[in-house]
Amino acid sequence: MANKVIPTINIAALFDANSRPGHALATTDLAVFEAATTLGFMAITGLPHEADIDASAKQTLTTLFNLSADEQRRLWKRNFEPDNPNLYRGWFPLHSGPTLSREGFEIGPDVIRSLPNPTGDVLLEPTPLPSDAVIPQFRTVAGRYYAAMETIGAALLASLSRGLGIAPALFRDAFTEGISTLRLLRYIPRHDLPISDVLKTTRGAHVDTGMLTLLAPVNGALGLEVEVKQGNWLRVPAEEGTLVVNFGGLLERWTGGLIKATRHGVGAVDSERFSIPFFMEPSPDTLITPLPLTGIPPFKPFLFGDHLWATTTQFTENWGLSHLRPHQSDYEDPLQRVSGQSSSEPVY
Repeated sequence: MANKVIPTINIAALFDANSRPGHALATTDLAVFEAATTLGFMAITGLPHEADIDASAKQTLTTLFNLSADEQRRLWKRNFEPDNPNLYRGWFPLHSGPTLSREGFEIGPDVIRSLPNPTGDVLLEPTPLPSDAVIPQFRTVAGRYYAAMETIGAALLASLSRGLGIAPALFRDAFTEGISTLRLLRYIPRHDLPISDVLKTTRGAHVDTGMLTLLAPVNGALGLEVEVKQGNWLRVPAEEGTLVVNFGGLLERWTGGLIKATRHGVGAVDSERFSIPFFMEPSPDTLITPLPLTGIPPFKPFLFGDHLWATTTQFTENWGLSHLRPHQSDYEDPLQRVSGQSSSEPVY
């Protein structure tokens, strides 16, 4: 049933070096646009750089969770280990959340390019990474994985630009110096949780607050469920060689509701589970204004960096840090003011 509702789209035409307007590209664009404007979820195949995002690459990345306690602590965020310099990037341990059910590690674009940071913006801080002596080739594998995700995300945004009928530069320029996040997650089995009774149903049900999320299954396990209509949850297919794509509340807001952000979450699992979501995020200084589309409801322009910090500091692993980065514009939450929904912590 899930496969009939959640479309699987071969997007190979988006990466054809000789691509020009034609049947294959137009058909792919139409399928992507239909998925984005109806369910807000899709699975994609026909991906470039397959060797950079295959099972072997994901195995190397999740090896991070095998580090000794001492090695892990060196990578913890500063709010968990005050002697560490990193605050936005890095490791959040199991005790970072009330359910004690997950830990994670967040990687930024410095894994593939330098990030000039003359103002000391916390959103541009470097990622603490394990050395090759600790995990051989970790940085190389993470960099290739990150670059592949950026390429795929950029192609999807270009496709959506064509579907919306807007200039490709509107999205392309915003993400040229983007600060997307590659997140590595480990969930412990439900029966090992000290408060497992609260996790009998889909946990962390939420709408993403951001733009676009690319999610890869690890070891054939995804666990993600989508609310296709109120109270009706369907399991998302998880197959090697595919990515699951969903769209966030900010992209829904930016497009005047044309692109849909759909509630989703993780069903209770009885075994250890890994997940690797990639969150497409533009440059912090990107000014978000209503797109040039007919009927777009007006909203107060704001800088993306202000929105990102305002939402991520509502997540348990960053709770209480909002004062450490003052807004750089006159920011008002564009999602809460319009929909009445407060930001919710993403669970994958």
